[in-house]
Amino acid sequence: MRFLILRVLTHSELGMFHEYRRQGKEGSKQRAVNFDWDVVDRVFPAAKDTEKIDIEMRYQTDTGVAERPHWLKRQEKNWRLEGNCPRDKCYAFVDPGCLFAMEVDASTSPATGAWAVFPEDDEVARSILAHGDSSRLASSAMIALHGDEGEHAWRTLAKARPDLFLLGKGVIESGGATTANGSGKGMELAPNPKRLVRILAAVGHTMHSAVADLVDNSINAKATEIAITFGPPNGGHGRWMSIADNGEGMDAPGLAEAMRIGSDASYEANSLGKYGYGLKGASWSQTDVFTVVTRKAGGPLAWMTWDANEMDDWIPSTDPLETWEQDATAIPDHGTVVLWKSMRPPQTMPTIKGLDPHSAEVMELERHLALVFHRFLEGTAAGRRPVTITINGRKVEPNNPVGHPLASPYDMKSIRVPTGTGDGRVQIQAFLLPSEDEIKAHHAAQGQEAVDRAIDLIGLHGKRNETQGLFIYRNDRLIKWGGWHQMWSTNDEKTKLARVVVNYDTVLDDSFKINISKQLVQLPSQLQAEIKLIAEVARKDSQKKYRKSASGSPAGGSGSAHAGNGHGAPVPRTTPPVPGQAPGSGATGAAPAGGEPPPRIAVRPVATRKFLWKVSTGLAGGRDVQVSDAAPSLAALAKRIAGDPDALADLADFLDSLDRIGVQQSLLGRTGD
Repeated sequence: MRFLILRVLTHSELGMFHEYRRQGKEGSKQRAVNFDWDVVDRVFPAAKDTEKIDIEMRYQTDTGVAERPHWLKRQEKNWRLEGNCPRDKCYAFVDPGCLFAMEVDASTSPATGAWAVFPEDDEVARSILAHGDSSRLASSAMIALHGDEGEHAWRTLAKARPDLFLLGKGVIESGGATTANGSGKGMELAPNPKRLVRILAAVGHTMHSAVADLVDNSINAKATEIAITFGPPNGGHGRWMSIADNGEGMDAPGLAEAMRIGSDASYEANSLGKYGYGLKGASWSQTDVFTVVTRKAGGPLAWMTWDANEMDDWIPSTDPLETWEQDATAIPDHGTVVLWKSMRPPQTMPTIKGLDPHSAEVMELERHLALVFHRFLEGTAAGRRPVTITINGRKVEPNNPVGHPLASPYDMKSIRVPTGTGDGRVQIQAFLLPSEDEIKAHHAAQGQEAVDRAIDLIGLHGKRNETQGLFIYRNDRLIKWGGWHQMWSTNDEKTKLARVVVNYDTVLDDSFKINISKQLVQLPSQLQAEIKLIAEVARKDSQKKYRKSASGSPAGGSGSAHAGNGHGAPVPRTTPPVPGQAPGSGATGAAPAGGEPPPRIAVRPVATRKFLWKVSTGLAGGRDVQVSDAAPSLAALAKRIAGDPDALADLADFLDSLDRIGVQQSLLGRTGD
């Protein structure tokens, strides 16, 4: 068993190095590197009754690579790596934050391996800690990676120090092809078709995520209308579904390549696809038989069918379609239709009060697509035209998880993440959601039905406590939501109003280790540390609001102050600065003598094409007006009246009223993407 062990060293462990002590930096007398119990349990599972584990280790010295006996010694709370305190001056750089990397082959006794230390700013350390391989370091002081769990880290180490990390060479070499008899060509071992289909079908799709994968393909094909038909199982054709779009469509050669397993697809920077398995994997996760019908504008129809039970020759069927299949896949001018036939039913049918199981499935699919593709449905996805999705003729309305008018945004932060081929960018923004009391007050005038719907939408049709945490977007498509990853192990009821939006592009796919179904992502430990700093502010504000609400006092914020002050603005109250904004920035109204201060109005210019302006209200009544550089006249006006709090309040009210009648959306549609 071969493992790669990673640890970010702390001040207390660096006494292991004589040079660190010579520089007078030592704060404790420890002469070893700590090893966590769970790491030792994984690497040496038979060491339960052992007090000492011997390891022959290679490491760097002033005169080259040396090999000396080391050992792991059991302590009361953990294990420690002992046996060698290097006196070499090459370790003069060691400081807290250095990366300790150790490979070990635990299949022999004594075990063998090597270790090395890299400065925090070293290219090797930065590359490993910026990759998803390191994600568990966000919650654990040490991690042990086996095989391809640490492929990137092992490749990086083997490339930088091939004299030390010998086991890592196997990771690199395993990517190449080998032949059996030295002839240059060995026996062809084609995969078993049926077994391969079963493997592709088991990538972790639900019916909802499988449909979403096909919607990705439609959006990539520049579709603006996607029509999903989920026929009732008792309609005469069994359990079937069609996903039709008005995209560019394909000709016959293009369709053949799309039907190939592991198609040779090239993806643009804003593509929603990744591996070339989406169509096949998503479809086979739901059925053994699927057909793709497509047409380019002005061209003929082309169609192919894969049947998992008829694949011995790897040739898809082009037999004529039945009459009902032709009707279900009709294309007026251009586009593509995917038809799933004889779909497998879920092991457990969904239950929604008042609905039959089939209608419940339709509703759950609608809710999933409304959330995952809300930016495309809203028309706010960068570089994309608005998209309409219908299910059985019913339009899917977007559900923005931070789109409620009372949701308070914090400042957005952009973070650079280094990769082996360049730098990627991640945008992070925290939001504080309104409490249930605030939502009820805000929608009270619209009736109880509107109140219930607003609460249901903001809770993503579930328990709000389970939807706090990160909402991760890849090219504006939501791929994972809820939970705090390795940053916090549980969802505290008092922090349920905190959500953090994380946006990244496809440059970081490998670093984030996104899987085939695009549902799992591993954030690098360094990025999680950055996100944690941002999320902590929103979590603390959520706790404050929760305590105020529980004590019976007003929860604060715009919802509880919705009565207004004549301008439609929240009732004036003492307000702190907008979260994340420096004190004194923006325009702040002065408090009248002997009374409460007016609501704080802050105007901030932003560089975006997603909106022209955005008015939001903070917890204590302060208002934040963001003005896009796409509206230069509005930006100039806001700058001119920055010193007049009353004028700023009037401007915020006016922009609010324009939003209520949809003027901004109309203007955005007119200006285009």
